[in-house]
Amino acid sequence: MILSEIQKGLPTEYESFLIEKYHSFLTTCRYIQVYYPAHDINYILVKTDNELSDLIVFGIFGHTAYCFNSLVSMDQKLIEDFTKLIFNQFTKLKKIKIDASYTEYQLKRSILIFKSDNQILKLPDTVDQYLTDLGQKKRKNAKARQRKLAADFKSVVFTVKFGKEIDGNVVDKIVQFNRCRMKSKGKISGINDEYENSIYKYCKHYGCVSTLELDGEMVAGSIGTLINKDIYMQVISFDENYQSYNVGEVCTNNMINYAIENKWTNFHFLWGRTEFKRRMMADSHDLYSYYVYRNYSLGYITERIKVSLNHLINNCKQPLFLDPVRKKIKNIRIKQSTAH
Repeated sequence: MILSEIQKGLPTEYESFLIEKYHSFLTTCRYIQVYYPAHDINYILVKTDNELSDLIVFGIFGHTAYCFNSLVSMDQKLIEDFTKLIFNQFTKLKKIKIDASYTEYQLKRSILIFKSDNQILKLPDTVDQYLTDLGQKKRKNAKARQRKLAADFKSVVFTVKFGKEIDGNVVDKIVQFNRCRMKSKGKISGINDEYENSIYKYCKHYGCVSTLELDGEMVAGSIGTLINKDIYMQVISFDENYQSYNVGEVCTNNMINYAIENKWTNFHFLWGRTEFKRRMMADSHDLYSYYVYRNYSLGYITERIKVSLNHLINNCKQPLFLDPVRKKIKNIRIKQSTAH
């Protein structure tokens, strides 16, 4: 395995290699171009027996280098050689971020800053097989929802658009559904105007947008990216006025059926375990994000303390810790009310 010299700029001539090799919507030149315009982009070619075997793309912003090979699995020795080369070449860098790796690394001067997961449904060969895998109850519910829509509406239309076919107004409406749902839950949507604009720009390259319309009105939709027969769902949302019809789940089921019929390979729901993703038969695949530091600096020590505190706080929020506390408080309140 031989790493080339660091080369400046986006490796656009190797875009097809990145897609074929990594199957990741995050590891494409178009994604990096849209989402990281302020970074100084570089790349390294990796050859094994004179054949291109890997390609690492990274961007420098401030004193940090960001590895853009995300949602991928790469050999630890390769990552070690990569970090060593980067630190040697860029002497002012303090740390390197490796994000969303399927591989759990044991790297010197590294800190596991975040552990998440990608929820993936491996698509079966046929829709009938998927319906069988869902089980009798889920299959019955899915069919009942379709019948209810057909009975209550004159027109039920599901559509899928790709790349340049995608309308910015449709993307905006799906995002607005998301913002309204987050607001109704007392939360703030993670999609601001700048992020929405980036989503739409990237959609024009590898986007896949689905919509569900009832009597001509769009009531649900999804925004995703199709990379080498892998579909990545970035936004799935719906109009809450039609919540009783489970239109979000109907739209997702239709999208899964479409993916199966078109012989796609995997359906990525992306971050976080939810009941909805479990019902869709998605399996969890762990992801690891790291900072690798140049040396055991004050920054390294500070980051390690911060990560440890965050881990402690998150553990305290878990039911295993909170449930006994809640029970104790409840008992105290009952005793106080009895005393009065």
